[in-house]
Amino acid sequence: MRTALYLLLSPVIRRLPAYSKLAWRLIRDRRLTHGQRALVLGGVVYLVSPIDLIPGFIPLLGQMDDIAVTLWAIRAALRRLPPEIAQEHLGATGLTSEDLDGDLSRLSRSGRLLAVGGARLGWRGLVGVGRMVGRLGERLRSRG
Repeated sequence: MRTALYLLLSPVIRRLPAYSKLAWRLIRDRRLTHGQRALVLGGVVYLVSPIDLIPGFIPLLGQMDDIAVTLWAIRAALRRLPPEIAQEHLGATGLTSEDLDGDLSRLSRSGRLLAVGGARLGWRGLVGVGRMVGRLGERLRSRG
């Protein structure tokens, strides 16, 4: 599973510096409405905020939701811009709208992969605890 996650997430990770530049450009661009800038700024605030839907102490998932929300906010702001302004910002950072859509898709697939793996691990743990409790009960009955 680690290899699959690495293959899915490595393009996203490599583009994080470009996404940071894109967010910075969008926040500073006076051609954006206050709402468009607030959308991007909200995504960035969510990224750095300790209050999340999925807490940061949960490995990978905690960070992936931060990145996904931020990328979603950037994409939403770009879609509300005239196409030539959106292209100007994307081109200046070496990104395309396909990069953004693809990376959001990768984060979604990775999240599902982690959730399924976590559910399987949790089930195995639950079955293991059930077996331990059963053995303990048998030992107690045999002594009594």
